Amino acid sequence: MKKTAIVFVAALALAFTACHSSGARRPIRPRVDPELTKLSKEQLFDRGEEQFAKKKYEHARTYYSYLYEAHPNDPLGRRALLRIADTYYAQGDAVNLVEAQYKYRDFINRYPGSDHADYAMLQIGMVAYKQMDSPDRDQQKTHEAVDKLEDMIKTFPNSPLRPEAEKKLQDALDQLARHEQIVAHFYMKRRMWDAAIARLNGIVDSYPNYNDRDSVFYDLGTSLAGKGRKAEARLYFERVISEFPKSEYAGKAKRRLDELKAA
Repeated sequence: MKKTAIVFVAALALAFTACHSSGARRPIRPRVDPELTKLSKEQLFDRGEEQFAKKKYEHARTYYSYLYEAHPNDPLGRRALLRIADTYYAQGDAVNLVEAQYKYRDFINRYPGSDHADYAMLQIGMVAYKQMDSPDRDQQKTHEAVDKLEDMIKTFPNSPLRPEAEKKLQDALDQLARHEQIVAHFYMKRRMWDAAIARLNGIVDSYPNYNDRDSVFYDLGTSLAGKGRKAEARLYFERVISEFPKSEYAGKAKRRLDELKAA
């Protein structure tokens, strides 16, 4: 009985200590610069813009963040949330770009009907666009940029930002096409004509607006000729000459035609 009483008292002591300890550890709230509380919402936004223009992005975020927290339902407060995302985007490194994409998505989720929702969605695509690797490397971010920019155009077909989104989308598509052409060149150098032809035909079918189509047609003519399909090769060399008369490949295509005729 005495042993039980001792255990009970010890348990009470532990419970009291835990309660006392948890009560002493109150949540620590971040300190707010008292100067911020003296500024109007317009002044807060302007100070943020001044710091942003000077590329002092962390300082700019201080003003934008306080403005948004103090006025989350005010149009200027909402704009401040978007500018917070812009500061991360402007910093440009991989970690900050991830944070920027999260903030842009957060803005859309909170204010889907905002006049700036199209901009936020464009920027989500631009985060991936900014991280695209060179054409000879992995194209995961390029594919992501294509998907996000297509989503923006589909969601906001009448947006004044659509031309910019379409331009960036075409840049990303061109990069994917260029990546495929690099792979085709790899096969061509090894005289693996079937593999090269398959890659090049894929570019023609999937990337109709590729800005180096003249070189693709020339490569197709070269690969088909290597495969012994001379009639088809002539068709592509002729297309280079007729569709791209000022291209550097036009003269090369003409010489290849002459070679085929002489063979």
